[in-house]
Amino acid sequence: MNLLLALIQWALLIAVRVILILLGLPIVALAIPFRVNAVSASDDRPIVNLPRWAWLFGNDYDGLLGDKRGWWADNTPFGWSVDSLAAMWWWAAVRNPVNNLRLVPGISCPVSECLITYRGHYSVEDKPDRGGWQFVTARRIGGVSRWYGFYLAHQWSDTRAFVIRIGYKIKPSHQGGDEPAKGMTFKLNPWKEI
Repeated sequence: MNLLLALIQWALLIAVRVILILLGLPIVALAIPFRVNAVSASDDRPIVNLPRWAWLFGNDYDGLLGDKRGWWADNTPFGWSVDSLAAMWWWAAVRNPVNNLRLVPGISCPVSECLITYRGHYSVEDKPDRGGWQFVTARRIGGVSRWYGFYLAHQWSDTRAFVIRIGYKIKPSHQGGDEPAKGMTFKLNPWKEI
């Protein structure tokens, strides 16, 4: 029963997400010239983000200039400068599209308010020797809402793995923690670098 509900939930989420991603391609391009200074919702550092009218397509955690580790600054496509309009557009519209959707109540999973159960392995990551599979269910305590996530990482070699991650980015380790709400993902990579 949970698998059937998960498949229905994922199909609806994929439809919503695809439509929003396609809308976001031009919206992000139009909004970047009107970018604003802001503060990260995750760690209070200064960021640059999309204006309020394009909020859904922005990133309240990392803004338009990439992650706090500096990974994006080191890995922008085509050697673009991280603060170029093209790199900001790629980060917000292609690499992390519709990022603030994970902050929308009813669409995001409030893991800190949920009972989390799983089948498969407790911990799965697309990193060397951390593979396996898990089907995770988060159910709001005292409620009926449920969120589902599936994660499979099969290591081919020391550097490559087959990875599928569908649904919500929920983990068994989120149980009883104070993690922020989790969004959804749809990742299929038969040859992911690990």
